[in-house]
Amino acid sequence: MTAEIWAILTGTCWALGSFLEKKGVALGHLSPVMGASLRTAVSVLFLGIFSYPYWHQLKHAGSRSLIMVIIGGGLLSGTLGILFLYQALNSGKLSVVMPLAFCLSPVIGVMLGLVFFHERLTVMQYLGITLTVIGATLTAYFRG
Repeated sequence: MTAEIWAILTGTCWALGSFLEKKGVALGHLSPVMGASLRTAVSVLFLGIFSYPYWHQLKHAGSRSLIMVIIGGGLLSGTLGILFLYQALNSGKLSVVMPLAFCLSPVIGVMLGLVFFHERLTVMQYLGITLTVIGATLTAYFRG
């Protein structure tokens, strides 16, 4: 499959997952941190199983690589990002939280790609990023 299909599947899973997480936390009167903990425990279980054939790669990855993944994925995305998402879902509307959370991520990602990976964007890609920011801003501003 192409990267675009994988990205669409990612967004779909995150949207459906966030919807169910918001409903589940509210239905069970769970704190955001408990919801995030349940999510993470299930993720660790399944990812541990799926990654088993690749565990040997850890021996050769190098400490710098592992530290970057641990800080970026484990601490920033996996812990703080999920805790902040659950807090936002718990106290806000799904229709406001999702556009803000998932608009800011690709915009910052594009900026990091431009600066650190020297990626080049087309005029249409710049327009798309601009429209994404405008759309999320309008969604949050007119949250009614």
